[in-house]
Amino acid sequence: MDTTIFGRTGLKVSAAVLGAGGNSRLGLRRGGSEAEAIDLVRAALDRGINFIDTAPVYGTEEVVGAGVQGRRNSVILATKARCTVQGSSYESSEFVTPGEMRRSVEASLKALRTDHIDILQLHGVRPHQYGFCRDELLPELLQLRDEGKLRFLGVTESFGIDREHKVAQSAVADGVWDVLMLGCNFVNPSIARFVLPQAIEKNIGIMAMYAVRGALARKETLDSLVAKLVEKGEVPPDLLDAEDPLGFLLENGVAGSLTEAAYRFCRHVPGIGVVMTGTGSLAHLEDNIAAINGSPLPAAVLDRLSAAFANVTSATGDLD
Repeated sequence: MDTTIFGRTGLKVSAAVLGAGGNSRLGLRRGGSEAEAIDLVRAALDRGINFIDTAPVYGTEEVVGAGVQGRRNSVILATKARCTVQGSSYESSEFVTPGEMRRSVEASLKALRTDHIDILQLHGVRPHQYGFCRDELLPELLQLRDEGKLRFLGVTESFGIDREHKVAQSAVADGVWDVLMLGCNFVNPSIARFVLPQAIEKNIGIMAMYAVRGALARKETLDSLVAKLVEKGEVPPDLLDAEDPLGFLLENGVAGSLTEAAYRFCRHVPGIGVVMTGTGSLAHLEDNIAAINGSPLPAAVLDRLSAAFANVTSATGDLD
């Protein structure tokens, strides 16, 4: 397993992060049992992953906590907390109080069966919410850090909604956050334009989410997504083959699959520290680890991707 020093946290982490959310939620969303999810967490640790990300809303904190029992000291645990009250929209301005934020953290500590959380991130912060998070909630998080319950603090963005990554730009400029979780993939690498140069200067640890989503993994859905981006004017129509726009990713041995290409792309974007991968399948996990450990895509392929997708901001890679 490739490892890296994760920005200014100084943590030595695996390049692959086991994500306990997404469409699978360690298989729980697709009918898997808690025992199977716990086994998957343990299998990830056996294969060199030492960084796991979860959140209360995923319903996976408990299985993650069970899966790392006996190995907690060698694992980096990251979880999240909402800035808006439970039951409200993620878009709302019904903010939690500092006391409610503390109770959320304490509930996560209990669920994860641990006395500290390595990385606590505010979850899916929208641009109109960021100021409240910084001014009203950050002081409580800093107090929790001083008490030893949290080690490092961060923010996750609302990829696809915050199209110019305004929250991330503000978070980098403020310099008070250690970690950011940002969306990035080969059809929407816009963080490289809006955020990453400044994040590199501040040595902020960047977790890449959305490296592979449903529309990116299969030719027919990817072709449809590209056609929509051409129609929107975000992708020049003359730069890609209309019949097989991303076929060059699989030609001449470049990559064995679109999923492999997508993970290798994200892993080697300058400024990205680690790449999230979520699944309920051990076979898929092993394939994804191999891809994240893979070499960079050839320079000529990266040039073609950049020319085609440099101006995309709307796509996340999710299926419509």
